[in-house]
Amino acid sequence: MSHAEPAALSLIRERRFMAAIRAPRPEAALGAARAVARGGIPLLEITFTVPEATRVMAELARDPDVVVGAGTVLTKGQAEAALAAGATFLVAPNLSLEVAEVARAAGVMFCPGAFSTNEILAAVAAGAHLIKVYPVGVAGGPDYIRVIRDPLPDVPMMASGGTSLDNVVPFLEAGCIACGLGGALADARLAAAGDIAAIESRARAFVRRLEDAGWAPAPMGRPASG
Repeated sequence: MSHAEPAALSLIRERRFMAAIRAPRPEAALGAARAVARGGIPLLEITFTVPEATRVMAELARDPDVVVGAGTVLTKGQAEAALAAGATFLVAPNLSLEVAEVARAAGVMFCPGAFSTNEILAAVAAGAHLIKVYPVGVAGGPDYIRVIRDPLPDVPMMASGGTSLDNVVPFLEAGCIACGLGGALADARLAAAGDIAAIESRARAFVRRLEDAGWAPAPMGRPASG
């Protein structure tokens, strides 16, 4: 694990949510991403499943109120293209050593997917800063996080894959530092239909759920608390 904490990791410790944006068209992805940010979730993961994903990243990177990263980063070429477009963190459903190397060299947060303790430790050894425990929302749930935290108390984990309004607080209480939000927030079908208001409303509901449970995110710009 790197000693110098990347800025994106410090921010996700504060904000608690990362939104994965998937859409069938670049403009739909932009609309969804901006709606999520207006709703109070500034960490935006633009997945490489979005057509012209790097153009979307570059557009969003101009906005000082959001923090843009790349998702579904499967190759070294994708990692380099994302960084060139302004991405400040890299997320993947798997561990790729070549993607890990690109992230390490650039000093940006690397968040690969892993599930078992063996996979998680392999990701940490490769330089991962945050582990996307995937798909724990549909396989294992918060109880699984509680069990694996015992042997891995110091590994920062993000619950992902099947997270919802009902389980995000239980995941934080179980020991995750954050939750990755996918279809329960920026549903690709809503983005495709242009239903931006619904996406913004969902984002506000997630933020309210944190506030109601006493996990209120800090304002943007506040230094990380640890």
